[in-house]
Amino acid sequence: MSSQVESGQPAGATTASLRIYLLGPPEVTWAGRPVSIPRRQARALLYRLAVRLEPVPREELCFLFWPDIPETTARRNLSHLLTHLYRALPVPEVLRRTEDHAALDPQRVWSDTAAFETLCEGTSLSQAIALYRGPFLAGFSLPGGEFDTWAAQERRSMERLYLEALATLIETEAARGNYDAAIAYAQRYLETDELAEEVHRRLIQLYAASGDRNAALRQFERCAAILERELGVRPLPETRAVYQAVLESRVPPIQRPEPRLTWSTLPGLDVPLVGREGALRHLEG
Repeated sequence: MSSQVESGQPAGATTASLRIYLLGPPEVTWAGRPVSIPRRQARALLYRLAVRLEPVPREELCFLFWPDIPETTARRNLSHLLTHLYRALPVPEVLRRTEDHAALDPQRVWSDTAAFETLCEGTSLSQAIALYRGPFLAGFSLPGGEFDTWAAQERRSMERLYLEALATLIETEAARGNYDAAIAYAQRYLETDELAEEVHRRLIQLYAASGDRNAALRQFERCAAILERELGVRPLPETRAVYQAVLESRVPPIQRPEPRLTWSTLPGLDVPLVGREGALRHLEG
């Protein structure tokens, strides 16, 4: 992996002056100064193009913003919107437009989401989570189309990557005996998913292993209170067993928790086709 990727920047990003932050409240800067894009829809378009810094088909963008109007009208609207964004950018040339796609120049634009996903695929997980300022596009919405649905899907995907990275870091630091670092990662995990009982249990073990018995007992009480308040259930027997070991001043063994099953919703048959209008018309004919 190149040093540029290791530092949280994709290849070529060392010369990038347009920086787009999408993890947390969205921000755009040029040469270190904030950039204002007056029109909300234009900002949404910029955010969509910035997620992975890859070309996006115009058909997909049309569906994202105008799913219920004829294709010719949606394409015309998109051309106007791209022109508005082009003129609003401090250096318009970073926006690339072809007949079929729109994109941002990855050599001149950096986005935290593109860097985040690249780092999560490698071994630089601590740098990846440093980029995660909060949920994807926190506080931004665009009613009236499919943009908010797309953003919600991306938000879940980014959060899952973030939690998986934290879970790996917890185990890596615990295996090294770096309990303070493992505890800090576990606390960050619970800030995002406070119902993750296995992480509560892991944190109790880590506190006990570090010699902080009182913190371990408080963590069990916090876990029990959250589960009762949110789910109306008690901690699992495994969690109570760890708590009992701490009460009896026995250091509970540090065991790697079982991976949690995650559920994902696959698209149904009623989801519109994107980028296949020609083929669909052929089939209908």
